[in-house]
Amino acid sequence: MTRGLVRKLLLRLRTRADVRRVPAHLRDDRLPVRPTAQQLRDATAAVESPHSRDADELAALLLAVDRDGDPGPVAETGQLLLRAHPRVWLMLDVAARRVWWRAPRWSAAAVQHLSRGESSPLGLTLAAFHPDGRVREAAVARLAELHDPLAVPALTLRACDWVPQVRDRARPALEHRLAEPSTAMLVAALALALGERREGRWPADRIETVFREGPVELLTAALAVPDRRTRRTAHLTALAAGFYFDLAQMLHAAEHDDDLPTRVRCAEAAVRTAAAAKTLDLVRPLLSSGTAVVRSEAVRLLAREGDIAPAVAALADRSPTVRAVAQTALRRAGSDPAEQYRRLVTASLPEPGAIAGLGETGTADDAGLILSWLDHPRPRGRAAAVRALRRLGAADPDTLSAMLTDPSGAVTRQVTIALRPWASRLGLARLRELLTADNPHHIRTAAYRLLHERDTWTRLLIDLELVVDPSPWMHDLARSDIAAWLTREAATTYSMPQGRTAEVLTKHLDDAEDALGPDQVRLLRFHLGLKPPSTEYEVDHRDMDHGFRSGRPNPD
Repeated sequence: MTRGLVRKLLLRLRTRADVRRVPAHLRDDRLPVRPTAQQLRDATAAVESPHSRDADELAALLLAVDRDGDPGPVAETGQLLLRAHPRVWLMLDVAARRVWWRAPRWSAAAVQHLSRGESSPLGLTLAAFHPDGRVREAAVARLAELHDPLAVPALTLRACDWVPQVRDRARPALEHRLAEPSTAMLVAALALALGERREGRWPADRIETVFREGPVELLTAALAVPDRRTRRTAHLTALAAGFYFDLAQMLHAAEHDDDLPTRVRCAEAAVRTAAAAKTLDLVRPLLSSGTAVVRSEAVRLLAREGDIAPAVAALADRSPTVRAVAQTALRRAGSDPAEQYRRLVTASLPEPGAIAGLGETGTADDAGLILSWLDHPRPRGRAAAVRALRRLGAADPDTLSAMLTDPSGAVTRQVTIALRPWASRLGLARLRELLTADNPHHIRTAAYRLLHERDTWTRLLIDLELVVDPSPWMHDLARSDIAAWLTREAATTYSMPQGRTAEVLTKHLDDAEDALGPDQVRLLRFHLGLKPPSTEYEVDHRDMDHGFRSGRPNPD
């Protein structure tokens, strides 16, 4: 029955009806010659890397293995694919469609094998990636009857196919197989990764249903798999269904899982469970978690249960999220967090979080308490002091401009943000001195940002100077800014540079032509109203007219 179905499907293919031989007019294939196992392993590892952009090499190697047909390499390649990361399957699904076009003769031969039922599991898997939807549909019909683990990932991908006929044929076959827990675990990571595709929610929903309605042993196994999406889905399912066995399991996930949503949800559940059992002391280790969101959730939920002490302790937390939750908890308890911060800031050496917190909750009258910490021994403390003064509206440009040479880039970034409203008041000569190449990168960047804010002509002059700077960062920054100005602002800059400014811009444009190119320089001259350089010649117009009329060149 399946053979007849496949033949019926293949009758609709755009290839010739005579499938007993490959058409002679097809060009030769561009596939590797007898790939080795090491080549396949290396190509698979390359695709699994997060820096990989395509899987074309791996797809070509797989087609070559299937073309050669050696049973040993074919079986070994199938096992390699079963162990592969879901990323490999997702990228292979796209790459194989491109690579099939490089192998027209093998494509025609593979269709013959498919129609005669001679394709291996690897061949059927690759046929399921064919650019022709009819071939994919026929491959799915074969895979639905194939009792081989390699068929399951291919069916999972085709259950999300953009062609309705293909996915409608793949989904019943896949749903039948997902009833087996081992099969569900085999493709859980791939199915959940497909959830982001347009038609990908179907397999992801089926996996979630299997986790929810399947045996507890399956869910327990999914909680420990390496794949982050699978673990997250399993944790959320377990939390929703109440499948967690004890509080310790929730706390372990909240503290050690590398998936942020999992840590947060498990922390929430752990605090609720501990509150219900009157064992809140068990969840206090979450207050020292390395994840800010987990700490904030612990503070919030403990405060809701009436324990305000963790909120008081978290007022000086390094994370603004945790501080905000702690401040809200104190206000709800009838306390003013600003008073707490004033006491913390007057300590011998306040935490940077305490300085930042006073800037978040205090008033302009608190600026005096913060000014003394502009020379805090820790860069984070100095940066927090600058940020706090800016938030309180007490940033003094004369005081802060001296901090542009701070050895910490975190501090100079905050100083730059604070000084931007006063950029036109800062000394031009001083900023140019900080921009010179003998200064550290973060100081040069701060000076550039402030010069950029002065006015349009200063901005463009600095950009034109820096396009030939020896620092790649600085000249790339300048070129990007020039391109942005031409794209977004040049057409609405209605004034023109005058006098000495126009002369300096003209000179800088001439110097920057090699770096920017003649087209961009010509466009800049047009928008700036500057004349291009020209060579003057003494021309006798009567001689020129005589030369044109006589058809002879002028003798002079």
